[in-house]
Amino acid sequence: MAVQVSLDTSANPPVTVNPRVHDVNNGNQTIKWERASNQTFTFTSLTGLPNPPFGTPSVSDSEITVTDNNTSAAAYGYTIVVTYNGQQYSTSPSRPNPREQGNNGPVINNK
Repeated sequence: MAVQVSLDTSANPPVTVNPRVHDVNNGNQTIKWERASNQTFTFTSLTGLPNPPFGTPSVSDSEITVTDNNTSAAAYGYTIVVTYNGQQYSTSPSRPNPREQGNNGPVINNK
């Protein structure tokens, strides 16, 4: 299942992901982010995921993929930046502890 990414330039944060917390099963997995329906931005970057267990992100205009060598349970915050009409927009910043209260940034939850 891919993570759906949306841009609303009037919202705060302007970039959101669905699901916000993406559960990943143990083992070697590939995580994919793609534009939600009717979205026309281009992907710019994915940051904040440590290597290991994550590989180097592959970023194209229409999707981002990254490998996850999930060997233990942990949660990881991350940030996605997209570009629309020459302007960059991002998700809420990831936090050192992505499970802390008040965090509304995106999370990869290794199970």
